[in-house]
Amino acid sequence: MTAMRMAAPLWALRQGYSAAAVGMLLALFALTQVFLALPAGRYADRHGLRRPMAGAVVSAVVGGLVAAPVVAVPTSVGYGASFGGLAALLTMLNSCASGVSVVNIDNGFGAGHIAAIINRQSVR
Repeated sequence: MTAMRMAAPLWALRQGYSAAAVGMLLALFALTQVFLALPAGRYADRHGLRRPMAGAVVSAVVGGLVAAPVVAVPTSVGYGASFGGLAALLTMLNSCASGVSVVNIDNGFGAGHIAAIINRQSVR
């Protein structure tokens, strides 16, 4: 994960994004970790670590085995959805799996946008 934090900004600058945009995205990434640390800890204290760790392992294995990028969309309803999808979102964000992109809860549009960007990059 640390290597990705160092490589992603360099890649984005090479793709032509401005330094301000890259800096804002890095700051937002850091802020999400700051604000999600307490809810994730409280969830783990209440429900144990088994479920979040199982989700992290599954996403890491899928990301490692699949030769294509994976777009993960946590849902607010259905099996395993607790706290309106927040538990699934935190698990996916903390998995640090390579090749896995995570969007917000029930954000199908965002997942489609990421898939379109990936598709556009693969055509070049």
